[in-house]
Amino acid sequence: MNDVDRLVQRAVAGITNIAARAARFSTRLLLMTLLLCIGGFALGVAALSGGIETVWIVLGIVFGTIAIASAVLARWRVGAVKRHAPELANEMRALVTSGDPAEREVVEVFTVDDPVAASGMQFSTDGESGSAVVMSRQMYGFREIPARTLENSARLSEAIRAVTTFPALVLAAVLVSLVFGFLSIFFLIALAL
Repeated sequence: MNDVDRLVQRAVAGITNIAARAARFSTRLLLMTLLLCIGGFALGVAALSGGIETVWIVLGIVFGTIAIASAVLARWRVGAVKRHAPELANEMRALVTSGDPAEREVVEVFTVDDPVAASGMQFSTDGESGSAVVMSRQMYGFREIPARTLENSARLSEAIRAVTTFPALVLAAVLVSLVFGFLSIFFLIALAL
C-alpha cells in the first residue's frame, strides 16, 4: 500500500468515524425528540381548552415539525456519509493525486492522529474522544475547506455539509424538545388539578 492509499484510507476512516458517532447520537436524539414532542403535544391538547387550545395545536405542530425534521435531517445526512464511503475514497484519491497542494491539504484535514480511528475502529462515546463538544469542534474545523477545491467532488462536499450542519440541526432539535418537555410539566400539573 503506497502513501496515497494510506492517506486516503486514514482520511476516509476519519470522516466516517465522525459520521458514525454523529449517526449514533442523532438516532438517540430522534427518539427523544419524538417522545418529547409528541408527548408534550398530546398533553397540551388534553390540558388546554378553548382558543388557547387552537393556538397550542398550531404552535405545537409547527415547532414539533421543526424539531423532528431537524433530527431526521441530521440523521439522514450523517448516515449518507458512510453509505457513500467508496465514492468518497475515490474523490479523495483524485484530490491527492491531482498534484495541487491545496487539494492534498483538503484530504489531510480529515486524517486523524488517533491510532484507534486510523485503524478503522469506532470511537467510544463514553470517553473524551466521543463527547459532543469534541465532535462539534472537529466538525466546525471542516468549515475552513475552500469551496473551489471541492467543485468536482460531490460526495466530499455532501460529507462536509453533513458534518458541518450537524451541530445546528441538533441544537434546533434539542432546544425545541426541551421546550416541549418543560411545557409538559405544566400540562401534567394542569391535568392533575
